[in-house]
Amino acid sequence: MSKMGIGKIPNSVLKRIVLNQLGVVDPDVLVGPSIGEDAAIIKHGGGNLVFKSDPITGSVEEVGVLTVYVNSNDVASRGAAPRWFLGCILLPPESVESDLDKICRQIDSAAKELGVAVVGGHTEVTDGTTRPIVVGSMIGIVKNKRFITSGGSSPGDALYMTKAAGIEGTVILSSEPRIARDLGEDFVRRCKSMLPKVNAVDECLILADLDCVTSIHDVTEGGVLGCAWEMAEASSLGIFVNLASVRVFDETAALCSALDLDPFRLMGSGSVLFTVMAGKEDSVESSLERAGILYSRIGMMRDPGEGRLFMDLDGRLSSIPPPRSDELWRARAMG
Repeated sequence: MSKMGIGKIPNSVLKRIVLNQLGVVDPDVLVGPSIGEDAAIIKHGGGNLVFKSDPITGSVEEVGVLTVYVNSNDVASRGAAPRWFLGCILLPPESVESDLDKICRQIDSAAKELGVAVVGGHTEVTDGTTRPIVVGSMIGIVKNKRFITSGGSSPGDALYMTKAAGIEGTVILSSEPRIARDLGEDFVRRCKSMLPKVNAVDECLILADLDCVTSIHDVTEGGVLGCAWEMAEASSLGIFVNLASVRVFDETAALCSALDLDPFRLMGSGSVLFTVMAGKEDSVESSLERAGILYSRIGMMRDPGEGRLFMDLDGRLSSIPPPRSDELWRARAMG
């Protein structure tokens, strides 16, 4: 039996092992686990609650902030305001109290920034990890009766993204010693200054309020191309992505060049992909511009028979494969 590799479990394995072993069927579960869907939606009382759990396993310096941001993004991508956070903090054996304090201060600060209450969790020192890991869970309330999913698009819908590719991966990988050595401390500081951009709650809630926005998906492991494939899979559709239209910040481009990474497959929390009904693009663009949110139109949804394709920077068409191990893990493996 072959090893699965570092990173998210392959979708084929998820379907075969995970997604067919989900306990009882509960009629109050409106959206449960499936490929490409960011968070669960549960009917409760007269409204809907959104639940999400996600670990931060690749970062040491920003692990507390990232666990709040990343879980909040997924909840907000459903149209829900994040409200309550729980964090399971696992520390390696050599940890001291100041390590725990740093993580808790980061969680506290990020939670206050987003109006989130920390309501529980767990802390432990364990020999089962070599670096701090925080597994976060976020709960939110849908702002109105309409919630949004990753799989609501139709053929002909325009495909957009906010901000730029590889934001989270840039922040994390800039801590690698070789980056400071090769590109300088000032470059590292510029990369670290991108951390607030990992927060995508505002754009998610703005987009979710627009009836012409048909789907939203947070860009996480697998980057822009992995996220695009997941959106197509969730909608049972084809998709086309033009990489020449995907914004890449200068810091991300330089870091990926130095590490020989593909920015379009690099962990990208802080950016979201979303789809818009044909003919309604202007109203969505105006809403984002008024809020000062960067966006790019990068492609469109297609009929299933038209395939899942991207055009590279040289104008060549290729199929978008299912998400593979993120470029962040490849960089770590190279040392």
